Amino acid sequence: MGFLDGVRVVDATRLLPGGFCTMILSDMGAEVIKVEQPGLGDYMRVTPPTKGGRSPVHATVNRNKKSIGIDLKSAEGKAAMQRLLRTADVFVEGFRPGAMSRLGLSFAQVKKVNPKIVYCSISAYGQESTLSSMPGHDINFQSVTGTLAYSAKSEVPFLQLGDIASGMYAALGILGALSGRRRPVFIDVPIVGSLMSWMVLPASAYLATGKAPKEGDSLIFGSTPYYNVYRTSDGKYVAVAAIEPVFWRNLVGALGLPELEPLRFGTVEERARVTSELERTFVTRTRDEWAKALMDKDTCATPVLTVEEALASDWAKRLGMLVGIGREEVLNSPIRTIPAMRKRPYTAAPRLGKDTASVMKALGYSRADTQRLKSKGVIQ
Repeated sequence: MGFLDGVRVVDATRLLPGGFCTMILSDMGAEVIKVEQPGLGDYMRVTPPTKGGRSPVHATVNRNKKSIGIDLKSAEGKAAMQRLLRTADVFVEGFRPGAMSRLGLSFAQVKKVNPKIVYCSISAYGQESTLSSMPGHDINFQSVTGTLAYSAKSEVPFLQLGDIASGMYAALGILGALSGRRRPVFIDVPIVGSLMSWMVLPASAYLATGKAPKEGDSLIFGSTPYYNVYRTSDGKYVAVAAIEPVFWRNLVGALGLPELEPLRFGTVEERARVTSELERTFVTRTRDEWAKALMDKDTCATPVLTVEEALASDWAKRLGMLVGIGREEVLNSPIRTIPAMRKRPYTAAPRLGKDTASVMKALGYSRADTQRLKSKGVIQ
């Protein structure tokens, strides 16, 4: 048995937050039925770059799921959705507050149809904020939570931190609700709140000092020579995190600079000298030469890898971070369990409406009814 075998999740979300949430649940064995608007479906299907006309982002996040196209604005589409929700354990939606109510699918409305439903709403600012009606994407969420203001020049973020954080919190909340479910549960997951809760170190630094942390302000923000990055002779970088005394001693010893050991907690001038010595030393060899020389000596020094290098690395291969599904290779879950959290093999992300016929049949619709609704554009 997989962890969530027998649990049915109805996913009415678009893009990354909700998709990432239900991907986690599907990886644990849940049956996830993705409800999409006929026509385009989830916008993530066309997220670039595409490969062979398919989006690898969509392929990764929507593995193991089924797809049914339903027009939720039509009366017959709403009726089909309600019938589907009667069979569900979990409903996840990711629209702006108020949208589900207008469709007749709010928590208050759905729990009348299914009195044991776990209902999870993921939205930018939560259900009660004065900003709840505002649209937004990850760069907006990072901008209002402070994560873009860390460096002197705000830049487009490399990772969709808000989307991923909220997806993970949504999955965590759903798992908690399922563990002791006896009545309907409503879970409100604001993306901005999810991201802000990850800012434990910078927020704590501010609460302690009254000053927002900037680059170079403290140990974790690059003020010390033993927690920093250093350029190597090939223009690449090595990351150093020799915080504990033993790692610092091992590092300076391996670098041939044992005289720097007592200066670890030195004056500002002494720390500047140490930084200068480390910069001068690291630039004498390539990144990979330093990695070979330092990584097996308990120095907390590692090469700064590109995405391509990280995916091809030995550690990623040993952890099985890439998994082949059909003709596609996608990122895998990092969780390893005994017994396995999912018993069935992974399945590829479905084309839009791939499972409509089988789901409608299971809901009691005849083949003729299904064809009639398809011809009217109610389902796809």
